[in-house]
Amino acid sequence: MDTRRTRAAHVIPLIGQLRGYSARSARADVMAAFAIAVTLLPQGLAYGALAGLPPAAGLYTALAAAVVFALLTGTRFVAVGPSSTMALLTFTVVQDRAGDDGGRALALTAALSFLVGAWCLLGAALPLQGAAEFLSSPVMLGYLAGVGIQILAGQAGPLLGVPTVGAEPLVSLWHVLTHLNQITPLTAMTGLGAMAALLLLRRYLPRVPGGLVVCLLAIAISAAVDLAGRGVAVVGTVSGGLPTPAGPRVTLEDLWALLLPAAGMALIASIETVSAVRQTVTDTPDHVPLDRETAALGTSSLASGLLGGFPPMASTSRTLSARSVGAQSQIFQLATAGIVMFVLISGGPLIALLPMTVLAAVVMVGAPKLIDVTGFLNLWRGWRAESVIALAAVVGVLALGVLRGLLVAVLLSASQLLRRAARPHDALLAVYDDNEPPREITDGSSPHPDILIYRVDAPLFFANARRIRQRVLSLVTAPEPRPRGVILDAQAVFYLDATAAEALARLTADLQGLGCRFVLTRVPEPVLAVLRANPYHDGVTRQLPVFPDVREAFTALRKQ
Repeated sequence: MDTRRTRAAHVIPLIGQLRGYSARSARADVMAAFAIAVTLLPQGLAYGALAGLPPAAGLYTALAAAVVFALLTGTRFVAVGPSSTMALLTFTVVQDRAGDDGGRALALTAALSFLVGAWCLLGAALPLQGAAEFLSSPVMLGYLAGVGIQILAGQAGPLLGVPTVGAEPLVSLWHVLTHLNQITPLTAMTGLGAMAALLLLRRYLPRVPGGLVVCLLAIAISAAVDLAGRGVAVVGTVSGGLPTPAGPRVTLEDLWALLLPAAGMALIASIETVSAVRQTVTDTPDHVPLDRETAALGTSSLASGLLGGFPPMASTSRTLSARSVGAQSQIFQLATAGIVMFVLISGGPLIALLPMTVLAAVVMVGAPKLIDVTGFLNLWRGWRAESVIALAAVVGVLALGVLRGLLVAVLLSASQLLRRAARPHDALLAVYDDNEPPREITDGSSPHPDILIYRVDAPLFFANARRIRQRVLSLVTAPEPRPRGVILDAQAVFYLDATAAEALARLTADLQGLGCRFVLTRVPEPVLAVLRANPYHDGVTRQLPVFPDVREAFTALRKQ
């Protein structure tokens, strides 16, 4: 019995979380579910509209993702559901291909969710979830800020009641600014009033669920004064319960076009999921089952597409909220899904009266969270070069769009990595006396100019090997008289590719031609094995002397 239970808990970790589960734990999970639901419900509707879909699609995403992720995740608190980032990406990918055909937009969104799920499952199986670590924090800071600006720009039209054209948010914003005469006064008044109410509630009553309160108030006003009859766009008919799957309206050409965007969306979703896991799991990072979490996220995306939603993503804010209000297990997500299901079944007539401009206000009030001004300021104070990269990521998103901006972000991360690897930190060392270890030379002078001690703090490979060779040769040939010995401190050189092996062999031959003895110290075993088998330049590195530390190498050269 215990063996079967253990196996079941491995497949469905929630079973293991229920060991010792009590009525008190259940009450804590239900209270956490209500705390999450009061913000998730208005956000879900708003993000469904942001994705260019019926607002209820956001609730379908919340329902499917919560149930599936709760059953498959190995964590207790991580919450997955609709997000503004994934909604905007969905709109960007789908809108151009769907046009004004709402049914085709739903079909393309379902296909997109399936592909995002497939990419996540592939990443978990290979595993490729380490790709989520490839985007640096400054690049993600800039990318998310660009997304936040795009969201704000795209919601100006719905907020003011100005019809927008195209899928590009900045184009839509320009259209709004140049067609202010088309503002619908009652729509603008409702949207701006909702935004003001949301901001005031956040400022003076932060514990009150502002989004839910404002949406309920807007529904009441809409019913009382018939906003729909006065020209204010409302959500409209919301069928109770779950959607009915429609016939396939997606071609192989569509799937091919969605494949790469889906990969980018899977990367972004994985990054946020890893962030949420690491901020809430109490185990050490080595014990965090990131492959399981990536697979759980991918399966949630599959379920969301099947149910009529768009690709979900982990929410760090909802995750931290669940933990802070006392959630005990993933039962809180199942309870949240139950609340969403109840609203879908019983609240359709009420949701239908909700003005679309209020949903735009909800999105616009939440979008600035993506723009981390403090993060930019801290980056600027300490790392100017990386702050420029973050700003370049912002410009990339704004100038090229969200998806091409993601490609720019990836290229910026790659260029940042290559730039640092190609120009690694190095240092000249000096041995001053027998009572202290070798120290870096900071003033350019060495107490022993006859012996050069050089250290490089990076692996050697094609991007930096030739530069390191030229650096050592310049240090040897510049002074007069020339050093008669060179010590390479290779403690940090944990990797050596073929280009670097060839460069070290050529450097050895060059130094021998200059009458300069070349020795190595503190060489890692894998690198030493490469040097001992190095065929370049007649295997000149195979006989290089290797010493366990710098001082011993220095003493040996002095004696010679």
